Amino acid sequence: MLRSLQQPRRSWLITAPTNTTGPSGRCLQFDYSIGGLGVEWLEVLLVTYHSENINEALKNSSVPLDYQVMPLWRTKQTTHGEWQGAQVTFSTLHEHSLVFSAFPDTHYAKYHGYVAMDDLSFTDGPCQQDCMFDLDLCSWSNSETTDDFDWKIGRSSEKRGTGPSRDQASSLITRITTGGYAYVDSSYPRQPGDVAWLVSATLEPTTEPLCLHFWINMHGGGMGSVRVLQMPLNSPVESKELWRLWKGASWGTDTWYPCQQTVASTEEFQIIFEASVGVPGAGDVGLDTISFSRGACPSLPLSSSPGWGDCTFLDDTCSWQVPSITSSYDCNFLSRVAGNKYNPPGHTESVYEITDMYMKFNLNCYKTHARDRAALVSPVITTSSDLCLSFWVFMYTNIASQIHVGALRVVLQSTEKNTTLWRLQNQQHAGWTYAQVSIPAASSVRVAIEGIQGPKVMGMIGIDDIAFFPLNCKLKPTLATVQVADCTFDHDLCTWELQKTNQTYTSSIDKWQLATGDKILRDHTFDADGGGFGYLESFNTQHTSRLKSSLLPQNQTFCLTFWFSEIYPDHSAKLSLIRLVAGNEEVVWSALQSTITNPPVAVDNDATWRYAQVLLENQDSDYQMIIEGRVTRSAWAIDDLLFIPNREDCRYPEDPVELQHLTTSNI
Repeated sequence: MLRSLQQPRRSWLITAPTNTTGPSGRCLQFDYSIGGLGVEWLEVLLVTYHSENINEALKNSSVPLDYQVMPLWRTKQTTHGEWQGAQVTFSTLHEHSLVFSAFPDTHYAKYHGYVAMDDLSFTDGPCQQDCMFDLDLCSWSNSETTDDFDWKIGRSSEKRGTGPSRDQASSLITRITTGGYAYVDSSYPRQPGDVAWLVSATLEPTTEPLCLHFWINMHGGGMGSVRVLQMPLNSPVESKELWRLWKGASWGTDTWYPCQQTVASTEEFQIIFEASVGVPGAGDVGLDTISFSRGACPSLPLSSSPGWGDCTFLDDTCSWQVPSITSSYDCNFLSRVAGNKYNPPGHTESVYEITDMYMKFNLNCYKTHARDRAALVSPVITTSSDLCLSFWVFMYTNIASQIHVGALRVVLQSTEKNTTLWRLQNQQHAGWTYAQVSIPAASSVRVAIEGIQGPKVMGMIGIDDIAFFPLNCKLKPTLATVQVADCTFDHDLCTWELQKTNQTYTSSIDKWQLATGDKILRDHTFDADGGGFGYLESFNTQHTSRLKSSLLPQNQTFCLTFWFSEIYPDHSAKLSLIRLVAGNEEVVWSALQSTITNPPVAVDNDATWRYAQVLLENQDSDYQMIIEGRVTRSAWAIDDLLFIPNREDCRYPEDPVELQHLTTSNI
């Protein structure tokens, strides 16, 4: 009979029936690991029994078993083979079992996957900082000095038309004895504008963002506002507002709504739930089921966000705009989609069944070309402190022989300039990857998440679950790190500029420029036609042209990696990298075509990309790099200039034989 509880296509690990938790609840802690493409999610379910002879019913299928199932926790995130901890608080007055349920990903049905569990433990009482308010306020407390009245424990409102009629858990599952919730009573002697603070115990600095989950009931015609504040322990006057439902924001019905907000801090802090009075006696606020989980999360409801641009894309694109940067696309290069047989499931996590939507860059759009682009643009952002932008990205194609997918980048747009803060390109892995990047304090800026088309491929770049929170955060994944002088030459020369010389150019092609149209080479970034790399060409007249970078920071060691190609035979052709420090030039890398090519280029189709790298040791002052090309009847091409900080295996061979091996190997 126990097996009959299990839903089809799911794997269950279920505990034996256990007696009531009591009103204080119980804390489940466990470690889990998820890997492979074959797993869509892992969840924890609470099964409550309402039969008298439970053990007999579980053993004998002829004995009817009356039960209910309530979801407690769910994750879609792969741990990439690592163990990760989790905790769940639950409370019930019935005999019950807990279930770990794993669900296969039908989108990757032919692939393997696994879920592993370890170190399960149960303790009486709620998990740290969690609270279901069935017994008391747990580790939360009323403020003694900074507010006007207190939060109380309630079971059911004593007034019709205002306040919760029952707690959150029993409102979802019938036949569960009504538990408790926290609420504020707005009746006499309260006055409009009075506030009540519910304050957490001290929270430790976070090494990664946390998601604060809670449920709110706002029922009544005279509601005040509800806010979530974050208060540094050592400087309480610097409290930050994280989340707000504005005055009068009643949801109209006696309903509990799920809410969430990202929390992060580099110092000890406390979380405060602040409720204010609107019209006295005409609206009570209920709060229930507080819990924390690992990772950032978009604010819910979306109207509670400070306005920076949190979005799950479940209903629409929120306040994000989708302007077309190059042209209008009939096949929707960028659109909002749901998971189906063509699209993988989205990332948004919910313990309830939802139609998950996300933003998709369609890499097989028939009217787009390599390096076409479109962007999702945020509302105007003004902030006096740094923000962390977090989101989830999917970059993958099922074509095994294709690794060139395209690129995704985060660009800070201002009236003065556009600055690339984050960039990830080409195939990653078949799953959602967490990403984050710091947005510096600024006034009237926008953030653009821009997708760049690679070659035509059956694949996609997806974006889901955007969240902003106050923190200067570490960039993730590290592969997306960008430096000010990096350049992939997708649409321009980036921050590199032509250096003025005394030489007079006789045509438009005898100086460094962005390659466009059909060239002998496909670009190195995406292996696509149509240009997309730096190009210098001349016929019958010797020309030297220079590109100069923006300033690079002092006291920072870089490994400069790049790809280059010599086109057409010309033994006098030379390519050099020069460091410019305080007006002094130093050649740090150079190559004659006759030295690096063995045998020399003889025909047009011999052109190929070659890899090179050079160590740039730290300097006492900021400096610039110069790319100098000399050509007479040939051409140089250069692509994917990357300045990688503190890379140890970076050197340039002095032996031409070793150089030949390095530049022709598939690095």
